[in-house]
Amino acid sequence: MKTHLFLSFAGFIALLGAALPAFSQSWPAGVTPVRGVVESSSGDLVTVNSKTGPVKIRLGSPLQVYRDIPSDLAHVNSSSYVGVLSFKQPDGSERAKEIYIFPEELRGTGEGSFLLNQSQPNTESNSRMTNGTVSGSRITNDSVSRSRMTNGTVNARLETSKLTVQYNGGVQTISVPPDVTVVALTVSPEQLKQGENVLVLAKNQPDGSLTTTKVISTK
Repeated sequence: MKTHLFLSFAGFIALLGAALPAFSQSWPAGVTPVRGVVESSSGDLVTVNSKTGPVKIRLGSPLQVYRDIPSDLAHVNSSSYVGVLSFKQPDGSERAKEIYIFPEELRGTGEGSFLLNQSQPNTESNSRMTNGTVSGSRITNDSVSRSRMTNGTVNARLETSKLTVQYNGGVQTISVPPDVTVVALTVSPEQLKQGENVLVLAKNQPDGSLTTTKVISTK
C-alpha cells in the first residue's frame, strides 16, 4: 500500500523537518526539530547526523518512537490532527490523495503552509503542504490536476465530501474521495537503529544541550 503513495510518509515527515525559506513553520512550544540519520544510539544518548553535522540528543523517559501503519477514514474524526495531500481540480478546488493521522501528543507539528516544487508551476509535482485545523467534511469524486498538502486538526465528522482546514494565516477546503489513502503514526516497540532516518522533536535545555522523548522514524 505504502509503495503506491504519491508522497511517502517518510517524504512527508522529511519535508516537515526541512528548512524551507518560503515557509514559516511553527512547532509545539519549545520544540526544536532535528532531522537526519541515526549515527549511534546507546543508553540515553542518540547522535543524529544532520545536514549541519552530528547532533547529540539526550533521550528522556519514556521514549516514544513513532512509525507509520496503514489506516482508514474511520480513524479520522473530530479530534484528529492530520496531514492531507491533495490535487488541485480544474475548477480550483482541492482533492485529497492521502491523509496522515498524527497522535494527540504530536498535535501542532509543522503548522503552516508552503508550496512544494515551486519551480515547476502548473504540474502535479507543484504541491502544497499546509498544517491546520479541519472544520468541515464530506465525500466527493472529482477529477485531479495540481497537488497540495494540508495538515490539521479534524473538527468535524467525515459525513460529507469536504474538509475545511484552517491554519495560522489561511484556510483550505478539500474534497475527500472514499478511496483516499490513510496512514497513521503510532508508537512503535522497536528501538532506534543505526542508519535510520528520523525527525527528532528535541527541546533546548538551559545548558545548551538537547533532550527528547519523541522521535519520528522516516524509514
